Amino acid sequence: MAVLGILILLFVLYLITQVVYNLYLHPLSKYPGPPLWRAFRLPFLLANIQGQLPHRIRDFHARYGDVIRVAPDELSFVDPRAWRDIYLSDREFVRPQQYKDQPPGKTAANLIACSEAEHARLRKALAPSFSERTAMQQEPILQRYIDLLFHKLDAQIHDASSTAAEVDLVEWINYLAFDVIGDLTWGSSFGCLEGLRYHPWVQTVSQFKAAIIVGALKFYPPLHRLLMASTPAEALKPVMEMWKVTETKVAERVAASTAGAAAAITRPDFVGTMLASQAMTQEEIEVNAMLIVAAGSESITTVLTGVINHLLQKEERTSLSELVTLLRRTFSAEHEITATRLKALPYLDAVLMEGMRLCPTIPDAMRRLVPRGSAIVAGQTVPAGITVSIPPWAAYRAGRNFTSPNEFAPARWLGGDERFRTDHPTRAFHPFSLGAHNCPGQNLAWMELRLVLARLLWRYDLTAVDLPVWEKQGIWWFWDKSPAVVRIATASR
Repeated sequence: MAVLGILILLFVLYLITQVVYNLYLHPLSKYPGPPLWRAFRLPFLLANIQGQLPHRIRDFHARYGDVIRVAPDELSFVDPRAWRDIYLSDREFVRPQQYKDQPPGKTAANLIACSEAEHARLRKALAPSFSERTAMQQEPILQRYIDLLFHKLDAQIHDASSTAAEVDLVEWINYLAFDVIGDLTWGSSFGCLEGLRYHPWVQTVSQFKAAIIVGALKFYPPLHRLLMASTPAEALKPVMEMWKVTETKVAERVAASTAGAAAAITRPDFVGTMLASQAMTQEEIEVNAMLIVAAGSESITTVLTGVINHLLQKEERTSLSELVTLLRRTFSAEHEITATRLKALPYLDAVLMEGMRLCPTIPDAMRRLVPRGSAIVAGQTVPAGITVSIPPWAAYRAGRNFTSPNEFAPARWLGGDERFRTDHPTRAFHPFSLGAHNCPGQNLAWMELRLVLARLLWRYDLTAVDLPVWEKQGIWWFWDKSPAVVRIATASR
């Protein structure tokens, strides 16, 4: 008992020492923030596990200012200068080791868990897939899936024995997004639209909550090792099944390419580009294909459902009416709606930009380590080894960056409106991030967002039935999107 008492006493003394050092003697002690978060990493991790971390950080910025301390060794910025200082610096601000996630059973380099040299190699191999020219070549594939979506929605309206049907837009856009990105990645879809159900692969990759817990324990290596050693094989079965599907899909695409199948030669897809580069192993192709599918589907679903959620709010009817009128006056027939023609509609882009601002695809921050020798971030000298970031959810809702930041206002992107003359859109808004680690699929994303939203609003009249309050949804890397029930009717002409 005496030994146990001594151990407890030593532990208490250690905690007191840590608290005193972190609050008063640490190089970051001058920065404001909630006391418990400044003293310990644990509150940060608990908020992340609960799906509340970006919400809490947004609240802290509103309370404490533009630069806050969210953990003993981490600073968060909403000052727009931080974007370039962190992500466009000529020095390497690398991703912290705790955020380099390696899928179970895989060791190959991927765009998230790799060295900077490996990242450059992978990006170079993938670059042809994400060019504007390739995106335009992929338009017929995308248009075909939008046709299928509308065929299925028309059937829903018919089956309802009415002029309209009530559907969960999150579910339907997810079906479309996964089918499209699957086809564009390895040449075959998940069959979500055909079967009107989620493929098991989709269901598995959408479960991020367990991964968040595993990631949190990386800050406590002994606990992380214990968890990994004690996790039963049965718990990883869904993930292993997902990998089996991924391996099969990639193997089929490799076989088609080896056999010289006409489809493999003439249609552009990401695995085909990776194969042609001859710079990636098959496991690297598999791992990076999985990342592309997960990111490429989730981002599209978030933006489209977020935009429509805001357009259908009572106070936003003017924006909806203006966009619908524009689309139906510009195009007399649906087949006229093409990616090229949509690029000439600034108001459509303004609506999408406002959706990406209010519903960012990655609401949490992309954290980086200050390199050796310290660095200047938004005018602050930050020591080496400190984690720094700019959280989109907080930065895009900050009054210092956007006038009436919680208002859905496409006009702020068009110029000429005096209300928004003090906004900093080009400095404060970077929905695809910046620098070497930015989103490579921007051209494809813009084409998909424009086409789906434009064709959907041209063809159908939408009214809200039961929409979630977007800001109250949890965030586990991505938004935990609640069902968005809308009434959909064929537009009368």
